[in-house]
Amino acid sequence: MEPIKTICPHCGSHECFEERETLPDDTKVNSYMCMECGYTSTTLNEEGSLVVETYEQGTAELIKDLRWVDPNTNLVWYPIVLNFPSFGIIFPDGTNKDNWAWRAAPAVDISEEEQKKYPIPGQKDQYYTKRIDMNSSELFEADQFYDACKFLGFIQP
Repeated sequence: MEPIKTICPHCGSHECFEERETLPDDTKVNSYMCMECGYTSTTLNEEGSLVVETYEQGTAELIKDLRWVDPNTNLVWYPIVLNFPSFGIIFPDGTNKDNWAWRAAPAVDISEEEQKKYPIPGQKDQYYTKRIDMNSSELFEADQFYDACKFLGFIQP
């Protein structure tokens, strides 16, 4: 099913996309991703759920600090980490919810001679052809997620 636009409960933008799917156990799940604020959630992310508890055990403190609970649905929303090998990575970077920004780092080609330094785990004689270039990364204010996506070419202006 194609994503449908909906209003983001976190920032109020009309650039939030909802996707609906059915899991193998027949559980119906709605996933949300806002292209304006960069926050995401699913209907499995209910405050106090095992899904949220498990996720937060393995995620960065900054992500947990930035979490937002929708008072109308009790769903927990988190800033997303987007990692597209052909474009790059976007992630929240900072020390706490009062001091953070989006960091966008582009993917760059790895020359053939350099590829030997980047083997693909578990794949004999296979090497990565792109890597993330943190030296070329840029910071975008907390309300500029869309601009970070444009910087990487994920969104065409």
